[in-house]
Amino acid sequence: MSEIDEAMDEKGANPSASGQKVNLEAIMHVPLDISVELGRVELPLHIVSRLHRGMVLDLKKEANAEVDILANGRVFARGEVVSADGKLGVRVVEVVPQGDRIQSLS
Repeated sequence: MSEIDEAMDEKGANPSASGQKVNLEAIMHVPLDISVELGRVELPLHIVSRLHRGMVLDLKKEANAEVDILANGRVFARGEVVSADGKLGVRVVEVVPQGDRIQSLS
């Protein structure tokens, strides 16, 4: 049994422990687009048409503000941008509660 299964069993949340068989392998190959939204800005089309490499857009967000992490266009977590070995990454600091994610679908 994996560490995840053991942790879920401790909480009583493992469906396989209640006799139901869950085949996660069936969904492991479903494509899922993950993106990070640093901020948003609305621009008129004439300004968008003049954008070029090297331009800076003001996203009206603090440099250390949390960012949204999206799965298939829906926010499922929030995180903070980190730098490691010259590369940027995102550290997950909060996972949106399941009830809130379900409400955002409607």
